[in-house]
Amino acid sequence: MLAWTSPAFSDDVPSGTTTRARIVPPAGAKDAGDAAGTSETTRARIVGPVPASPADDIDPATGISRSSKVQPLRDAPAAPNPIPAAPRAPGAAAPFVALILPTQSPTLGKLADALRQGYQAAAEVEGKAGPAVKLTAVDNDGPALVTACRAARESGAILVVGAITRDGATALAHSDCAANATLELNEPQRTPQDALPNLYDVSLSLDNEARQVAEQGVNDGWHRAAIVTSASPLAKRVVDAFEREWVRAAGEVRRIEYSGDPETLTSVRDRVLASRADMVFLALPAADARAVRPYIAANVPTYATSLSVNPRAEPVVNLDLEGVRYLEMPWFVQPDHPAVMAYPQPKSPMSVDEERLYALGIDAYRLSLLLLRGEARRTALDGVTGRITLDGNTFVRALVPVRVDSGRVVPSKAP
Repeated sequence: MLAWTSPAFSDDVPSGTTTRARIVPPAGAKDAGDAAGTSETTRARIVGPVPASPADDIDPATGISRSSKVQPLRDAPAAPNPIPAAPRAPGAAAPFVALILPTQSPTLGKLADALRQGYQAAAEVEGKAGPAVKLTAVDNDGPALVTACRAARESGAILVVGAITRDGATALAHSDCAANATLELNEPQRTPQDALPNLYDVSLSLDNEARQVAEQGVNDGWHRAAIVTSASPLAKRVVDAFEREWVRAAGEVRRIEYSGDPETLTSVRDRVLASRADMVFLALPAADARAVRPYIAANVPTYATSLSVNPRAEPVVNLDLEGVRYLEMPWFVQPDHPAVMAYPQPKSPMSVDEERLYALGIDAYRLSLLLLRGEARRTALDGVTGRITLDGNTFVRALVPVRVDSGRVVPSKAP
């Protein structure tokens, strides 16, 4: 088990802190009302300026000058409900966040380690103000994940973060371990009846991207969509998500399958023309998307998801995708974004898929803080993977509209 730690959940006010003119809550609380055990007396606001007071004028019960005028704070917002630490036996380990990743898996190891690096990078930027984090490396995202989760709970974990695959997220969601605060890093397969109040998820879901692309196409004014796709299960998921949103909001849609055989490209072109579509949606991997795009008329708006575009590719690679519109995370296309500027790039080269998970690791750490502070439902996160809000118990990422311009991926404007 690898751990990087910081003094979490300290209730000590730093030496030298003055309580003049405001109430100083314990570290980690947003205001006086956030502190555990705060009385109605301390849930108050200071009225008017407070002059400097000698030390013997400070009321030790409240930390406020006895000469101050105090009024009750009426209509105060309800204090958030931070995740409480379980009672600890004397000598027990301090509360911590458990990050459980399949870094020892032959197939998932590199992806999991990329996410681990992003999570750790964000923890290092937060510094001593952040909670202690302990990494547990497992060799699979199924039974080993659930076993490690239970062990972490027994050791004092107040939040478990893990499950980078859909199967792993589903296994964890249906385990007893998910009854306590858990942040999954993929979407579990579940029904509303399976929902647990303390189980949250965030992901790089292509389904979510496809729904947002459909919304963008509708907002851009199009009504008839032709979908060019392949027979792969992933492409089918993307198509299904796009189609559900498109039919609900716009109406007509036609599927056109591309087998990957270049000899069929002219047939794809003819079928797109025959569909009389006013937009085309590519649900294809990048190589197939580059093959198909030149066979679609330049004046027909063409959309895709990040499945079809590598934002780190050299411009010459993406030239055939000219004009394609899709949605991307700020990490790749907004270098001047405040959050992107705040966090370091990976220390060693990564594939684009690994780098996406590195960015997700950064935002997963920041979401962990919001959950621990009880702020997740009222605070949107301007993240490196998108603007993130909580819908039910799922963190939804709103992405940046972009287009391919001379082979480069750049933020786009509405047509």
